Amino acid sequence: MVCLNLPVETRYLEENMYLVGIIPGPQEPSLEQINHVIRPLVDDLLKFWETGVFVKATPRYPDGRLVRCALVPLVCDLPAARQMGGFASHAAIHFCSFCDLSLREIDNLDEKTWPMRTREGHMEAALKWKNARSETQRLNLFNESGVRYSELLRLPYWDPTRFTVLDTMHSLLLGDLKLSPSPWVIHSSYIALIREST
Repeated sequence: MVCLNLPVETRYLEENMYLVGIIPGPQEPSLEQINHVIRPLVDDLLKFWETGVFVKATPRYPDGRLVRCALVPLVCDLPAARQMGGFASHAAIHFCSFCDLSLREIDNLDEKTWPMRTREGHMEAALKWKNARSETQRLNLFNESGVRYSELLRLPYWDPTRFTVLDTMHSLLLGDLKLSPSPWVIHSSYIALIREST
């Protein structure tokens, strides 16, 4: 994790970054197991959000200072973003974490017709999944909504539909997202990808 309050030139220095944890291998955790991995982080973030943490002394504040923080945004590759945010895979029927189009509507490029996901809708579906009485019921709910519970939803401010960043490294730099001859605008309320003329 990095502190976005730091200047850009010092933000990513090793001494200013926080290693949240290391997930043991040899395989990545399942959709449900990732919640056990991030639960301690969420517990700490709740303390920072609700009451804050008092730091006894810093060079700038010798008498100490109350520190508060929030986790915004979630930046990681697409599979990790889907796990952390509680979304289905990009290959699932509900493939998008921003809108509620289904896979059979993937050719619909008219953004104005896309039903956008909301925090409230995501939370409702996630809580239904969490409170399901059987794995079969969870699977049915997941297939219906493309949503499962994430520990990040314990954060009162967390909105996975707005705080999950599009994976630009894989999408743009490695060419997974191909731009058409005309510019694509993907969820203009969130991010615009404009192709420059050459």
